[in-house]
Amino acid sequence: MPDVDMEKKQVERAIERARDGVSERIDELDRRLRTTLDVKTFASEHAPQLIAGGAAVGFLVGFGFPKPLRRLIQFGVPVALIAYKVKKARDKAAGSGGGAGYEPL
Repeated sequence: MPDVDMEKKQVERAIERARDGVSERIDELDRRLRTTLDVKTFASEHAPQLIAGGAAVGFLVGFGFPKPLRRLIQFGVPVALIAYKVKKARDKAAGSGGGAGYEPL
């Protein structure tokens, strides 16, 4: 029996070592994700590109869309919407709910 008790203690120590620092790493990962995925920060960093894109779209709307671009939008937007809805329905039917959840360990 002393071997079993010693083995249990070794396993408990290994578990404690594995858990040590996990919460700090999770907090660091959370902080990093929140800063990199912050919409306000992204918008402020890319303001010139957003303004240029808005100006280009405004120019096209103001002077009329070229016919090929109009056809692309008439066809592409509904197809993209249908594809999104089908993917969402498949994810929901598969039980994932459309979220990108974590894989179980």
